[in-house]
Amino acid sequence: MRPPAPPAAHVLMAGDTGDIAAIRSRLADCDPNATGLVFVEAFNAVQIVHLDAPAGVGVHWVFRENALGTVAPRGQVLVAAVDGWLDEWMRPEGGVEIVIWLGARSSGIVNTYASRLDRELAAI
Repeated sequence: MRPPAPPAAHVLMAGDTGDIAAIRSRLADCDPNATGLVFVEAFNAVQIVHLDAPAGVGVHWVFRENALGTVAPRGQVLVAAVDGWLDEWMRPEGGVEIVIWLGARSSGIVNTYASRLDRELAAI
């Protein structure tokens, strides 16, 4: 009798356009049955590129430039997207185990958020 296959990973990846190569590599390493979401922060839609992902992993682009032409600081919309997703799927009850990867570390906003998130996850 064959042992049961390990469950597919639940993933959350977030980065900016400077992280495309790392995101592609991580997506290529994902279990084909993985589920989750990838957020990529870009200046605007001109920077969108195709990313191959398992069928259960969505890729969502978030933009620093809005319809009014206002531009958010680097990392701000990425952090808002990740935090919103965590609020919906993990907080306050706690969710399933999720593998989280954060890029965009050249942004002070992302680095501050990553430190806060590390403390929060360590307390769970």
